[in-house]
Amino acid sequence: MPDRSPDRHAIGLRNVTKTFAGSALPAVGDLTLAVRPGEIVALVGPSGCGKTTTLKMINRLVEPTSGTIEVLGDDQRSMPAHELRRRIGYVIQQIGLFPHRTIRRNMGMVPELLGWDGDRIAARTDELVGLVGLDPDLLDRYPAELSGGQQQRVGVARALAADPPILLMDEPYSAVDPIVRERLQDELLALQAKVHKTIVLVTHDIDEAMRLADRVAILNVGGVLEQYDTPDGLLAAPASPFVASFLGRERGLRRLALRRVADVEVIEGPIVRPSRTVAEALDVADEHGTSWVAVVDERQLGGWIDRAELEALPGSTSVGGLATQRFVATVGATTPLREALDVIVTSRSRMAAVLDGERYLGMVTIDQVAGGLDA
Repeated sequence: MPDRSPDRHAIGLRNVTKTFAGSALPAVGDLTLAVRPGEIVALVGPSGCGKTTTLKMINRLVEPTSGTIEVLGDDQRSMPAHELRRRIGYVIQQIGLFPHRTIRRNMGMVPELLGWDGDRIAARTDELVGLVGLDPDLLDRYPAELSGGQQQRVGVARALAADPPILLMDEPYSAVDPIVRERLQDELLALQAKVHKTIVLVTHDIDEAMRLADRVAILNVGGVLEQYDTPDGLLAAPASPFVASFLGRERGLRRLALRRVADVEVIEGPIVRPSRTVAEALDVADEHGTSWVAVVDERQLGGWIDRAELEALPGSTSVGGLATQRFVATVGATTPLREALDVIVTSRSRMAAVLDGERYLGMVTIDQVAGGLDA
């Protein structure tokens, strides 16, 4: 597992400033920032806040005017730029694949420049195909023959080809549609769980930053660092009016998207075993103030029965012999609380059953979801 101890960093910027020729004001002003090994850090902010400039300075595509940048413990100025870039994979917005090269040759470009032999490059290419979820049949095609999402996977694979410890990503998903974008975000998180790279991601989308990053740096115009914190920390306590405004008015809902059902204490809910009688089931409904009860047998959720149906039957009738209706308002332990809230408010029951596969864990209500913000 990566070392995430707070006293170590994979990338460190100290008092970094960049002023371009002809400009009176810096693009980045006195920026100090540390990225720990194995974490994803997102740089977000309005246009002109120096996000991309900061990323390029880490890779020495742009030289800082002043300040120090360390990469893996070394001052980046102490080594040739080409040696520094061997430690860093770079994914850009427009992907930047060479149109005259096949996908196979695009993916093997960096190892080829490093002098790897053909067998080693071929083996690494095959490994990368599986790693980024690319169809092997695409390897001998050209970039123009691939969709935007497929090209983006190739761009990530090429950046990872030489197995660098650091990955820089400059708005990598902005050119694809929202559905593909969400799928690529999921794939990045799954990939990171396997490879544990140190990733610095530039994005203009605060929701993307919150979804992907371990920590988020919010920059103001001129590269001024307004706040650097976990997504939950930012949403819970914005450090300035600028940060609060940038995060928007749905901070509570965004925090719910970061929490899971497993983070809240579920209730047992209005449930009865099949051996219970109709009279006992009605008592359970009264106790919970519901117009239904759920039948649970050995932690297996059978379904629910309407109160009106129960009231039409003799009180001694066994619940186990009655037909039940399927419970559609269900969530899992890993379901985000924001999604659980949507399930709850659109359901008749105003609560959702929490299932682990087929196993019944309990129920969650709006009160439990709201309480998740205090967890």
